[in-house]
Amino acid sequence: MTIDEIRTVCVVGAGTMGSQIAHQIALGGYPVQLYSRSAERIQSAVSGTAALLQKRVERGKLDADDCQRALDRVTASTDLAEAVAGADLVIETIAEDRDAKRALYPQIDAVAPHHAILASNSSTMPSSFFADLVSSPERLLNIHFFNPALVMQLVEVVRGPHTGDDAVDTSMEFVRRIGKAPVLVRKETYGFIANRILFIAMQEAFKLVEAGYCTMEDCDLAVRNGLNWPMGPFELGDLVGLDVTREILSQGYQQTGEERWAPTPILSDRVARGELGRKTGKGFYESKR
Repeated sequence: MTIDEIRTVCVVGAGTMGSQIAHQIALGGYPVQLYSRSAERIQSAVSGTAALLQKRVERGKLDADDCQRALDRVTASTDLAEAVAGADLVIETIAEDRDAKRALYPQIDAVAPHHAILASNSSTMPSSFFADLVSSPERLLNIHFFNPALVMQLVEVVRGPHTGDDAVDTSMEFVRRIGKAPVLVRKETYGFIANRILFIAMQEAFKLVEAGYCTMEDCDLAVRNGLNWPMGPFELGDLVGLDVTREILSQGYQQTGEERWAPTPILSDRVARGELGRKTGKGFYESKR
């Protein structure tokens, strides 16, 4: 499979990430089939993403005709076989649920063309988790977009031990052609590159405050002003969701066995109290919902 053989893409999963990935690909000139079991979910996701693109038009950052052409390239489908059947690249973007993903991959494999590259957008589950479920694992890898996919430039292309060179090379070039910046993760590791660095850094911040070396406020101030992060680790935890942050760290601990990933009390205690960050109005900080 070469880059010129990719003519149609299917995105499986129409959440925020799936819809934005689909429209970013469409902005790159590719027809996209966007699949979800729920017609209402697709309609909501597409309308939400269309509104984001329209704001770019209003700000003069996107030509109105280019916007409309991209919207026209995205076709919604609630039939998996129909959505996948003509795809040269299939990107799975469903929830970070291992059982749900493992149930899905045999279904994709059964209806996808034999030449199609199969990619997971998962940030916590490497493609080797699903390699036993597809007929040609050399075509399977991770293509991990960052949230929000329409904005964030980085895309991690992750080679599994089963992944062939053609799938890697084609995926890297595909990411470039849709206007993103790919990096190659040469072998699987939990968290890949960016999230591995980010969440271990957050862990260090949590431990510093727990041990009484500084306050949350001073830690966030130090990271913003000293490392030039747009927000500090405690502010970021509230934005991501403390339950999500804890789950990412828990998965890291389970998959690596390394103590440095184990969720800390400063995080776990808040999750147990239902203080999950901005979405509940209270996490490390109080905020308006």
